[in-house]
Amino acid sequence: MGTTTRIGQGIISGAAALLLLTGCSFGDTPGAPPSGETTPPAVSSPGADPSASPEPESPASPVTELGLDCASLLDPGTASVANPTWAPRDYYDRESVESADYAIAQEGGLVCTWNDGEAADAKNNAADGVRYSGLLVQVLPHAEAEWPQLVDLYGEQSAPTCQTLETATGTQASCQYDVLIGSTWVSFLANRLDVPDGSTPDKVVAPIVRAVTDAVAAADVTDEPWPLSGPIPAWSCVDGAGLESDALELGDQEARQMVPGGGYSVYAAAWQRAGASTCSTSVDGADGLLVPAVSESVLTGGAWALDQRLEFGLVDPSSAVDVPGLAEGDAAYRSCTTTCVTDLVIGDDWARLTVSPDALTDGDVEGASDRLAEAYVARALGS
Repeated sequence: MGTTTRIGQGIISGAAALLLLTGCSFGDTPGAPPSGETTPPAVSSPGADPSASPEPESPASPVTELGLDCASLLDPGTASVANPTWAPRDYYDRESVESADYAIAQEGGLVCTWNDGEAADAKNNAADGVRYSGLLVQVLPHAEAEWPQLVDLYGEQSAPTCQTLETATGTQASCQYDVLIGSTWVSFLANRLDVPDGSTPDKVVAPIVRAVTDAVAAADVTDEPWPLSGPIPAWSCVDGAGLESDALELGDQEARQMVPGGGYSVYAAAWQRAGASTCSTSVDGADGLLVPAVSESVLTGGAWALDQRLEFGLVDPSSAVDVPGLAEGDAAYRSCTTTCVTDLVIGDDWARLTVSPDALTDGDVEGASDRLAEAYVARALGS
């Protein structure tokens, strides 16, 4: 596969960034440059006909089709009533983030979180070893085709579904609610909200649901599909995990590839539309448990999201690495702690490969990442 022309190879900024990754920006006016920035005047090229109407530039990134950001979706004060530790946070500022986590944003939606600052995964679950409390709101416009799949599986909710937990400090609850407003799918996931004596979880979460649904109902939803979304690439999550087994030199260990399955959610609906995939490769451990080796996530047309992570400091530009076979204009970045994460720009697409040392016989996670990235790029460019 040869490289395609990327829309917006430069890093996005200003209003586009404001409206897209709303977890990164709160309180600015939608459509206006962030505080302290001004929009530079247009400069005509020499010889241009001033009377001619210029062709509009292609956008550097998707924009939210709702005309809302997280601050206008839900006031932080309303969120904190459910738990005083909840404050607006950047949903995408996580070590465990995957390319596919940006699918809702790529489809013109919003993903917003208000939480206590502890580590969580993409679906508002606490990371291992921490007590996390938070609210996740996901909003996907133009979901009239996807919504019936949820209703077929789970039925239609008339109110949030909540479960309570008695703790040493009182009653806490977790609530979940999905609702279609016009053609916009809104999903609420609340984890460990405080329930005062004499109240109930549904009463605690009611002001949050009301504020968000009112904001979405009043939104002027546009339709500006991201032109680079498309089918999942043939080189993503290839059955058999042979490439992973060879690159990690797993030897006689049997590699098992797993992909998400079962159930349905707004998250899965956005994956289908945007062309996102994720899978993992594990080996059998001595105790019968699976040992993680590699995880892979791809967002078709998602190179813009990696550009944005670079601008926002979530990926260090100095972490760029050379991967043999990468075409001109493509790029790779790697960060290693216990695991090694390699971000690859392949044409218009963003792939993220995470290698764990647990399944490696020599523990050389960086060497394994080098081999995996080179083999992965060769497969992609040969597809």
